Amino acid sequence: MEKHEDDGQRADLMARLAAIPGSAPVEDRIDGFWISAPELDVDAMAREMKTLGCRFVTMTGLAHDHGETAIIYHYVRGHETINFKTITRSGAIASLAPIVRPASWIEREINDFFKVNFIGHPNLAPLLRPAEVKEGFFREPEPGSTPPTN
Repeated sequence: MEKHEDDGQRADLMARLAAIPGSAPVEDRIDGFWISAPELDVDAMAREMKTLGCRFVTMTGLAHDHGETAIIYHYVRGHETINFKTITRSGAIASLAPIVRPASWIEREINDFFKVNFIGHPNLAPLLRPAEVKEGFFREPEPGSTPPTN
């Protein structure tokens, strides 16, 4: 009986995640829930995750060849991990920091590494990047490196 109730709660959670504006169908993978949503409304996601009692863990940035950056938001709720993957638009995306204060530092780090403009961030000053290192330095190959071949 308890297993059936857990299944109902999971189904409800998946429905709520999919209902976030700009979200997409939820994939239930071995490593948690994954939502790949290029048009994700980041503000709505952050608010709904708070409402659901989810805890923000961190974010991941991944450079794309076309100049944009994939952003993955990682949350936990009990024993469930929830991951939203979206992408910047013209190098920018809304900041979570006004809603989720711990996001401030990781957004600054992603800005240092990938030159993502987090719109509405209260202080995008460099966090890790020394002044002599160019903003977005993870976007460029190391000097002398060669691109991988297939």
